[in-house]
Amino acid sequence: MELSQNTPLSLPLFLLNDEIESRDIEAPDLVLNVVLDETLLANLCQNPSAEESVSITLDNYQLEVVDSTFSKLLEQSHQAQLLLNHGPVLSAVLSDETEQVFISPPIEMMPTFDLGEEVEEE
Repeated sequence: MELSQNTPLSLPLFLLNDEIESRDIEAPDLVLNVVLDETLLANLCQNPSAEESVSITLDNYQLEVVDSTFSKLLEQSHQAQLLLNHGPVLSAVLSDETEQVFISPPIEMMPTFDLGEEVEEE
């Protein structure tokens, strides 16, 4: 997965329960949408060691309900975080006021940098 500044990142979220292993990856419960600003992208450019992980609390994000069972979640308070593990591997976690937890599948990623330099062709 390539990440670049001011681009949207959408991660599918699944209710964390006993059936999560058998869920269809194409049928999430929710989708977490966040725009990668400069600060967030800088945080995602880390590669923690095998024993570490980085948790990044999201202040600005949108939540899209895919499974109508969870439509009331939009009316409740909730909190989202991106988790970065060694690899780097990115995942998201969302929790609500009723202590339901939703997680995204882990995604291997490598941030790319656009420094605004153009390559000259000869």
